[in-house]
Amino acid sequence: MIGTGNARAVRWHILPDATALASALSCRLQQLGRAAIAERGVARIGLAGGSTPMAAYADFAAADMPWPQLRLVLIDERHVPLSDSQSNEANIAGAFAGVKARLGAWQGLYQPAGNIVQAAEAADAGIARFGLPLDLTVIGMGADGHIASLFVESADFEAAMDEANPSAVVPIRFAPGEGKADRLSFSLPALLKTRHAVFCITGADKRAVLERSLDGSAPHFAAARFLARYPGPVDIFWSPA
Repeated sequence: MIGTGNARAVRWHILPDATALASALSCRLQQLGRAAIAERGVARIGLAGGSTPMAAYADFAAADMPWPQLRLVLIDERHVPLSDSQSNEANIAGAFAGVKARLGAWQGLYQPAGNIVQAAEAADAGIARFGLPLDLTVIGMGADGHIASLFVESADFEAAMDEANPSAVVPIRFAPGEGKADRLSFSLPALLKTRHAVFCITGADKRAVLERSLDGSAPHFAAARFLARYPGPVDIFWSPA
């Protein structure tokens, strides 16, 4: 079932379960990808990490798409090698294993480097070569309102959210003892450079956070700050679990 959003061209796609969500999201990615190719000859697609969109990615990868005209890029990553089980790139690459070699481009964010700042700089250079804006970006969201890896508890948060920040990829570091892996993330200005935003969330708690981000009642959330500045169309795919 598809619900209609407000005047900002927000559409809610309310699905009964995770299986239906994956199928519906995959169909939308195919539609938007084909439309971008028809208009510009190529489709640049940003991919969120996390477990929620993974089944949709696998379904999308099984579709009959003109893969050499598709260019895929991750929008966030843990600062861990691809051999690490927490690697977003390794997990997402698994979903696209059957077509990855046929893609026009594949761009991860992790780069071997002396430190995370150097890794972010190398990833930023990779994004410059990949090219922005993206035609569509899949965006996940946490119950704390974070998108990509824009976590408010990181000392790097405000710099990453600064619309004057020229970097597409920024380091997101956490204080020792927080038990979190440092991350690489698209900055807010880089996320805003997408022609179509596609949110993928599950659970009543995340739906409530996203609704508050949309209506302006929780402007401190990273999701709210993105939505307040983003002028393009938004699709929201949600299921209870």
